[in-house]
Amino acid sequence: MSARPGTAAGAGHRPASVLVLVAHPDDAEIAAGGTIAHLGANGVRVVTAVLSLPESGTQAEHRTRHTEQAAATLGYELRWPTGTRNRQVTDIKETTLVAAVDRLIAEVAPRAVLTHWSGDGHADHRLTARAAAAATRTSRVDLYGMRPGETRTPAFSRFAPQVFVDITAHHAAKQRALEPFTTARPGFRPLDAAAVEAADRFHGTLSGTPYAEGFVVERAHGLGGLLAAP
Repeated sequence: MSARPGTAAGAGHRPASVLVLVAHPDDAEIAAGGTIAHLGANGVRVVTAVLSLPESGTQAEHRTRHTEQAAATLGYELRWPTGTRNRQVTDIKETTLVAAVDRLIAEVAPRAVLTHWSGDGHADHRLTARAAAAATRTSRVDLYGMRPGETRTPAFSRFAPQVFVDITAHHAAKQRALEPFTTARPGFRPLDAAAVEAADRFHGTLSGTPYAEGFVVERAHGLGGLLAAP
């Protein structure tokens, strides 16, 4: 019998936990912002870890502040497990990435990990997915791949989710969380909010809801429907 969201079999009243592992600021909000809000509304502790901050100086300050604002809007706990100095995930040794995720798994004790899909076209995203797969190798943790953030790519066309989360009730919160990332600044390509909404509508159409986020099941242990509607 599956546990309801917000409960864990044998864990008393301790809330279930989910770890969202992403390469960059705004990745979590784009592909799973509504799901994060949905989980939090159902009593699930959500910790989102950002592995890299590709900007420096004032731009890094903007990105950090906007991510903190998004965390407050969507209700997740924010972590920077590899620090906030200017670099991409590809600049970090893979063993260092896996060790960082190992520590997060030990701290958060998640029942599910949401991360980039292993077939994503972005090298940073694929490395993050590999680190998540390696860090969960000895844990009974369900692993889900999020849709690619860039919708106009072959990878998005190949993405075929098996799990959908109805985010209609949390769509407005997702939009608020994404809004700071849509501002054009020197050296920063702003987020295309219309493309994100179109993807949410598309996955909603596939699942029979106004707005939805889709996930690929990378590994499942049947620990109990954290992404299912309550």
